[in-house]
Amino acid sequence: MAEHRVTLVVEGGQIVALANDVTDLLEVMRQAGLTVRKSCRNGVCGLCKCRLVAGEITYHWRQPHGLWQKHIDQGLILPCIAFPLGDLVLDQIPLVAPDKPTNQ
Repeated sequence: MAEHRVTLVVEGGQIVALANDVTDLLEVMRQAGLTVRKSCRNGVCGLCKCRLVAGEITYHWRQPHGLWQKHIDQGLILPCIAFPLGDLVLDQIPLVAPDKPTNQ
C-alpha cells in the first residue's frame, strides 16, 4: 500500500497528513484534526468540495454527482469519494465553524 503526502491549506497555515490508497480524503482530513462540512459521504451533495491544487486523485468506480462542470473546471473535487494517486495539495476546504454542531 503506497503512502502519499497530503498538504491541506487552511486559514493560518498548512497541515501535512499521510494518506494511503484505500482511505478517502475526507477521512484523511478528519484524521488530521479538521472538521469538514459534509452530509451524504456519497459524492452527491457537494458540501465537502475543495480544490485540488496539485496532484492527482481517483474516484475509482464512483461518480462525483455533487459537482457541476464549472466546479470541475475550477479544479474542485469531492474528498468524500476521492483517493490520492500521489502527493496532493488541497485548499478551499469547507471547515465547520467551531461553534456549530457537526453531523459526524
